[in-house]
Amino acid sequence: MVRVNTLAHRAPDSPSRQLLQDLTRDLEQVRIHGEELKLVKAYESRTFYEKLDRIDREREEVHTSALNAAAAKRDQRRLQAEETLRLHLQAVEEERRRKEEAERRRQEKIRQEKEEKERKEREEAARLEAERKAKEAEKARQAEEAEKAKKAAEEEKARLEREKAEQEKKEAADESRRKAEEEAKQKAAEAKEQQTATKQAVLGINHRNQQEVQEHERYLKLHAHLKEFRSYMRAQTKSNALLKQHMGDMRRTIRKCVGQLVADDKTANQKPTREIAAILKKAQELAEPSVDIRQFIAFPPPNIANAQNPQVPALWVYLLNILAKSVLAQLMAEAGVTTKCAEPLGVLTGPDIFMDAFATGPSMIEIDILLAKYRFLYPERFYGDQSTRPRKSSKLAGSEKRRNGPFISTQLHEERMTGLGAGYAAIALRNFAKSPRQNPYPNSNFWKSLSYIVNVPPAEVQDTHLVVLTAMLRYSAPRIVNFWGDMGVLALRQAIVLFPAKLPRKSTQRAMVEDLRDILAREKRIII
Repeated sequence: MVRVNTLAHRAPDSPSRQLLQDLTRDLEQVRIHGEELKLVKAYESRTFYEKLDRIDREREEVHTSALNAAAAKRDQRRLQAEETLRLHLQAVEEERRRKEEAERRRQEKIRQEKEEKERKEREEAARLEAERKAKEAEKARQAEEAEKAKKAAEEEKARLEREKAEQEKKEAADESRRKAEEEAKQKAAEAKEQQTATKQAVLGINHRNQQEVQEHERYLKLHAHLKEFRSYMRAQTKSNALLKQHMGDMRRTIRKCVGQLVADDKTANQKPTREIAAILKKAQELAEPSVDIRQFIAFPPPNIANAQNPQVPALWVYLLNILAKSVLAQLMAEAGVTTKCAEPLGVLTGPDIFMDAFATGPSMIEIDILLAKYRFLYPERFYGDQSTRPRKSSKLAGSEKRRNGPFISTQLHEERMTGLGAGYAAIALRNFAKSPRQNPYPNSNFWKSLSYIVNVPPAEVQDTHLVVLTAMLRYSAPRIVNFWGDMGVLALRQAIVLFPAKLPRKSTQRAMVEDLRDILAREKRIII
């Protein structure tokens, strides 16, 4: 038997029952409204992340366009440089031929003069011989002359022969002395030319040896390969849902953590550093897609170069690239204004962040990726005599152009160069004396970069050289002295005192370098 709920069909016969029904209906409406709000929130969250991805894609397209323009401009400049080199070599060859022809003519003239002199000597000898024979004949015809006259004639003959011998001996000595003087002058001129050529090989524009040129080109190729690799990873996300899910979140987290680093609080930096290390470790677990690790190391060590199948997760390499880009962007944004902010960013590029599980290879990859970007953005630190004027071919991260527009201001350019210089010092001057790990970027590279800048000819020094030099030495002088002792002090003196003193003009940037002498003496007790 079914019981009928008469309460639902019965007309409300009391106010309390009416209130109960109204309350039940309102609660149902609240429940329905809550579910609809959940759907709206889910939709808004999905729309927000889709908007973020769309913005990232648009930015990537802008960056790709800028990079393509940079490549085209670089090719154009390379062709112009090759044509200039060809004309220079042609001029050098013509000058060499002209000198050889002049030398040949000089030697020919000397030979002709020598032959003419020998001819005259032979004629003179023949004439003297004829005279002697004539005298002998005359003496024969005058045999009846007195003995005194004959003796006088013989004495005169002997005297003439002695004078002739002495004259010939004197002429031979003069000729030998003249030849010796000419040879000495020629050797001195050749030695002077050799010394000048050697000096120009050290100081002149674009006089880098072949090994340095090949090393620089290898890093530029690595930079171009990284751009292709990013396109490859974006294409992989279209067919790999798991990769797409992790890649965007990890990329944004790394950028966020890099932005959270502070200059004077190592404790506060531990949390973002651990978070970055955890993300890199998690990326190791996503084995596919994978790539050959040798493609991302400029000069692989033998244990990696000779490995049979050195495959690593592509997502992990992609995140190392993002980490390098974020570090450089942070250097230009913050360290350009506050130089000491570069220190925690330099620590972030060391092997400590990769944990013991990644002790071999990863720090080398990160350093090579970072150096590839450094050499592309600012080659003056490795090629001290390169032009430092802002170039339209550089992308936004290259610190020389706005996002969509003309050149950046001089102040902004100098701030970015200051950040890059301070960051390079923080990376290249880390002390691994007490660490069991190997320094992925030895301190000698800082010395080499410093020498490139201070050996630029004074007439070719530009303001950017001085800005970067100031940033490299402002907070790193104690480490330089600690690493190299008296030689470090001499290097500081060369860079801060002697180098700016040779410059032909005064400027604010030159004064900044010269002021370091008083700053180091006052703050660091380093007397230069």
